Amino acid sequence: MITFTHLSLPKSRLKDKVRSSLIFMRELEIKKQNLKMTSAKARIIARLMGDGSIYPSKYTIKYEVKDLESLSNFSIDIKNVYGLDIKHGYNPSGFTGKPIPFVRVRSKKAYYDLMRYGPYDSHNWRAPDAILNASDDIKKEFLKALFDDEGTVHTSKRIVKLYSVNLSGLMQIQSLVQEFGIRSRIYAGYGCKRNVYGLVIVGMENLMKFANEIGFGLMRKMDKLLEIL
Repeated sequence: MITFTHLSLPKSRLKDKVRSSLIFMRELEIKKQNLKMTSAKARIIARLMGDGSIYPSKYTIKYEVKDLESLSNFSIDIKNVYGLDIKHGYNPSGFTGKPIPFVRVRSKKAYYDLMRYGPYDSHNWRAPDAILNASDDIKKEFLKALFDDEGTVHTSKRIVKLYSVNLSGLMQIQSLVQEFGIRSRIYAGYGCKRNVYGLVIVGMENLMKFANEIGFGLMRKMDKLLEIL
């Protein structure tokens, strides 16, 4: 750690020293990256398209969600892929004001690595070619993580839905799901502003295939899915 008590530097040079120190902190080494897509990185990408966010300010990678199971899984994946430790915190909910937990990491190298697979914002995310051209096992992990964040099980209607404001991205997901023999339809008009689309999986055969081929990583959602089968 740099201390400035005994430094007799001009104020301008002192500021440069502090700035350089901060840049170094954001450029901590990460693990050497696999040339091929991995299951852990596929899940990170999916979660950043879901409840996560990534932005250039301080090279921040953030994941905010109520499910502690999801937070833990994201933290483990970040550690396994990049070798980085996660910071924990809380933000007030925009709806209820109640605290929502989040995990966060700041790393320039991890940021630029993940941006190779972006964008991630709600209206423009896309399934990257590295996922589309990956093995079935990788695709399953990507889809499972995305359904964990944006999917839900309606037990009364016996359907599974995946919500998004991004129609183009949702159509990509529909094609990926279809690769596993699971038929789905996309409907418009959800949400308070009626600007949300829903990918709907219905019918016992499709639900059984979804449970067996993809499913949910979150136990509470997987349990609800098993209830309707």
